[in-house]
Amino acid sequence: MSHPAPIADLDVTSDRLDDRSAGCDSCWLVELAGVDGRRYAYRVYASRQAVPGDLFWSALHHHDAGPLPRALDLFDTAVIRLLA
Repeated sequence: MSHPAPIADLDVTSDRLDDRSAGCDSCWLVELAGVDGRRYAYRVYASRQAVPGDLFWSALHHHDAGPLPRALDLFDTAVIRLLA
């Protein structure tokens, strides 16, 4: 069983790390499945009314911009949970 990668902080409104703007009142956990079999987890800051697809794409675009192996762009493979 593989362990999740470290969590990165994202703001769905700006897609910048550690940018927790006033419009983002909640924290979501978005786990992406990697092509290497690992799960990559991201905290996404957005409103409670955020569309799950927007949360997914925010995490996926951030992941793809980094040095880690590719993540699957299949929405059904993602786990999305409201944290706070």
